[in-house]
Amino acid sequence: MPEKTLEKEALESYLAGGRNEKAVMTQVTNGKNAMPAFGGRLSDEDIANVASYVIATSEAGWEE
Repeated sequence: MPEKTLEKEALESYLAGGRNEKAVMTQVTNGKNAMPAFGGRLSDEDIANVASYVIATSEAGWEE
């Protein structure tokens, strides 16, 4: 199982379309591998908020 991280390099390699909010939104909506899909369970606004958090956290530096 891949390591869970929000580091820039990990997101670049894992997200289809690179490390950007649109790619994170697609990932959260549709899921991928072990990550379940949250489309239909979260609102579009909630998914956008998750995407913003992921990108901002990766920019600031991931701290576990």
